[in-house]
Amino acid sequence: MTRRLRRVLLWSLAPPALAVALFFVGVLWPLPAAEPVVTGHPVAFVGATVVDVERGVSVPGRTVLVERGRIAAVGPDGGVALPPRTRRVDARGRYLIPALWDMHAHVFAVSPLLDLPLYVAYGVTGVRDLQSCPREGDPFISCPEDKRRWTREAEEGRRVGPRIVYTTSFMANGPGMRERISGVPRFYGTETPEEARAFVRHFAAQGVDGIKVYDRLPREAYFALAAEARRLGLEVVGHRPHAVSAVEAAAAGQRSVEHARVFLHEAYPGSAALRAAAGTERWREERQRMVDEHDPAMAQEIFAAFVAHGTWYVPTHLTRWRDAYADHPAVREDTLLRYLHPLMKWQLTEDLDATLTADSSAEARRGYRDFYHKGLELTGAAHRAGVKVLAGTDYVVAGADLHRELVQLVAAGLSPAEALRTATLNPALYLGMEREHGSISPGKVADLVLLDADPLRDIRNTQRIRAVVFNGNLYDRRALDGLHAAVRARARSGSVGCKLLWRFVRQPASY
Repeated sequence: MTRRLRRVLLWSLAPPALAVALFFVGVLWPLPAAEPVVTGHPVAFVGATVVDVERGVSVPGRTVLVERGRIAAVGPDGGVALPPRTRRVDARGRYLIPALWDMHAHVFAVSPLLDLPLYVAYGVTGVRDLQSCPREGDPFISCPEDKRRWTREAEEGRRVGPRIVYTTSFMANGPGMRERISGVPRFYGTETPEEARAFVRHFAAQGVDGIKVYDRLPREAYFALAAEARRLGLEVVGHRPHAVSAVEAAAAGQRSVEHARVFLHEAYPGSAALRAAAGTERWREERQRMVDEHDPAMAQEIFAAFVAHGTWYVPTHLTRWRDAYADHPAVREDTLLRYLHPLMKWQLTEDLDATLTADSSAEARRGYRDFYHKGLELTGAAHRAGVKVLAGTDYVVAGADLHRELVQLVAAGLSPAEALRTATLNPALYLGMEREHGSISPGKVADLVLLDADPLRDIRNTQRIRAVVFNGNLYDRRALDGLHAAVRARARSGSVGCKLLWRFVRQPASY
């Protein structure tokens, strides 16, 4: 009887033991990296129409020579001497633009598995990352040194990925933040001016470029944080905290404000009362009222403050589009979601469901849609008032969403040339890198995208990519197709699923 019972127990334990073993095999199983292209000789695009993003015009019949990672020459066809062994790319009937930048990206610890190659595959060779790990070794959010290492490897031809040229702190989000993540210092709560200053000093020591502020950061803590960041030579970027007006944030030196809702929250008669309710249960985003009672004069005051203080604006309209159409097949059955692992798609679906669960009424749905469309309208108004705009996605599908954000900006009233500038020249100006990036000129870094159609005629033509050049290395259509296929395969990989699950297990906190 004892032997029989022992056999039954062993057989009953075998399946879960095998499942656990297979799970950890998946966690530890090495995955080959996407193979970077290293072009060891000059490349010449012959017969190209070069898009001059600064003037917003196209110049046909140009030869662009790329050599040693730089644009060596730009001139009329037949007027550029080509070195021996130059690879000639027939660019007749095609359009050459500077490579694109996503100025509101999120690079996670798992991004090398899926996202980084996809950025390059979609012609996005530079990103500004808007989140850092809360502590070293965080299993989910990558740390500044990770991003610096991945960038070095990409530039040296050892990794497929974009330049991550800007990193921020973890979010300064006020009371309750420390309780949500174990093992971090008390000052992560950024509840007081003293804690806010300590928070800035902590991340300054990690070599970040900016301090990210978020919704629940208290008013006094925000101003102390901004002053300390200024003292240490760091920028303040991110959300406009609920307790601080947009005009005050600009005057305090906040370098960029993210998301179009800032103008809706701040330009209606209830905005002062809404700020006063920050941090309490009384705070509520009354979307329909913000739309119906919008005050253009208040909006113009905010625009003027942004212009006067040099505050950049990153609207991320796709975030509000997903809110507005959370119940629509265009969002839920988006074909680009094939690049996400099912676990990541599940997380996105959970967020969409939460939006609907909060209030699924027809009135609420209309409020979300009106809020989104009003945000588009206000982006156009801000641009016409002289506010400097950057294209950013807030990340769902790496690379691909940047192209769709450009479509959103044209819908907001920017011309295709103006929209293209928000993802090329404007990022270079924002970063102080205009001598190296942002346009097609001799001496600049050779980050380029060759298109099959004119983006100045239709901004959606940025999606018709024939070739990408990163740091002088040519990814032709065959190489790009290989990157797409590799990411799609990984999105279905059981090993990637195990790795993602293990990271979630190790970090159950909600950021």
